[in-house]
Parts: sequence; structure tokens; C-alpha cells
Amino acid sequence: MRLQPHPHRPRPPSRAYLAGLAILLGVGCQSTPATLTDAHAEAIRDSVVATLEEFRAMGIASAWEAAGDFYSDSPSFRFYENGELRYESAGDVRAALADLGPGMRVTTEYSETDIEPLAPGLAQVRSRFESTLSGEGGFEFSYGGAVTMLWVHETGGWRILSGHSSAPVPRGG
Repeated sequence: MRLQPHPHRPRPPSRAYLAGLAILLGVGCQSTPATLTDAHAEAIRDSVVATLEEFRAMGIASAWEAAGDFYSDSPSFRFYENGELRYESAGDVRAALADLGPGMRVTTEYSETDIEPLAPGLAQVRSRFESTLSGEGGFEFSYGGAVTMLWVHETGGWRILSGHSSAPVPRGG
């Protein structure tokens, strides 16, 4: 008697096998995060503090084009105001800054500022702020609240990748 080969039909892998494989691949493919030494974290804080001061100075000087350079051109850029997406790109922010015109100044004071280095080239800024817009003819408008910003170090320096600012809302209670 001759044995006839049967066509091989592979059995589908079990769910447990697939789950184990997914975990192994997930763990095995992760890159080791770069370590952030205390000295590097402090250098990031100092650098971001200096950048925030430069950013603030652009508003005082009505240097809107230069202020616009502090926003990342990454397609991931987003900035929210009072819970709503306000700017979907750095170009949107730059257009809004250009609309202010050369006669408008923005003076911003930051307080209770916390700069948290997250990784090399990445920092989160959390702060309260008070801003005053002033212009020709004695125009003046003040507003304040809280702001959070994710800053990323790109070619040319620190840039805002995303953020959110909000004004206090009276709460009933």
C-alpha cells in the first residue's frame, strides 16, 4: 500500500498564540527611551525659560513675523483656546498674528510657571498668564488664565507643537 500525501492545511493560530506574539512584538520593537539626566533636564528648563522670554519680547515689540517663528510647522501642530480647537497649523497662528498689525502690542506676564522636561528636545510648560493688548488711540484689553504648551526642539530652536489656553470660568456651587 502506498501512502498518498494529503494536502497540508495549516491550522489557524490560536488566540492565545496571537496575543502572545503581539505582546512580544510590541515589547521587542520599542526603542529604549533616551535617558534624561538631571543636568540635561536643568539645561532644558533654562533654555525654555530663555525662549519664553524671547517669545514674550516679540509681542511687546509687535514683531509678529518673528513671533510666528516660535510655532512648529509640524502637521501635528494644534492649539486650543477655552476648550475649542482654534489653530490647526502654525500658518493659522501666523495669519492671526499678522492681523494684529504693527500698531498692536501684546504684553504677557507668566506666573506659577512649571517647565517639565519630558525627554531630550521635549518639554511641557504649564503656567498662569495675564496678557494686555494695547494699540493706537489708547485701546487696551486685558485677559488671563492658564496655558499649557508642548515645546519641541527643532532645527533653529524651541517651537510650540501644541497648546491650550483658557480663561477662568465662574462655577456655580
